[in-house]
Amino acid sequence: MGFVILIHADKCSGCQMCEVGCSLKHMKECNPERSRIRMIKMEKNGQYDFIPSTCMQCETAMCELVCPVKAISRNTQTGARMIDETKCIGCSSCSYACPFGACFVDRKIGKSIVCTQCDGDPTCVKVCPSGALEYVSSDQVNIALKRAAAKRVVDAAGLAAMTNNPASC
Repeated sequence: MGFVILIHADKCSGCQMCEVGCSLKHMKECNPERSRIRMIKMEKNGQYDFIPSTCMQCETAMCELVCPVKAISRNTQTGARMIDETKCIGCSSCSYACPFGACFVDRKIGKSIVCTQCDGDPTCVKVCPSGALEYVSSDQVNIALKRAAAKRVVDAAGLAAMTNNPASC
């Protein structure tokens, strides 16, 4: 059983503490551009939503499959993807293959980087002041995703029932 960083986007304030903490730990500088977790900012009707994005530790990871030098592997202890910098040639194949944009080439070192979950003690989770990030077993994530999907179905059914029956409004 592996562990993943569960993202509660509805709790994210956009403070970027996760990015700063990550870049400080791994790159020894406060630079969100060098963080292994990224903040996606979306604007809708003048309101901003912030969504942290990081490696989802896919069961079948496209980044690993497309790496021409086999520099990407899974840490047997944590389940996190690891990139061997001695093998990585900085070709960006992993960046193009990742559906989440979690792998990318760090321009300063010319090598790909990805979230390693800080060897089982993720800094981003520890510094997040709003509780938007949580380090949990992958089984817990599966349960949370199933509940969220069920809620969407129930909500959609309720909305459909209300639109079909104006008297229920």
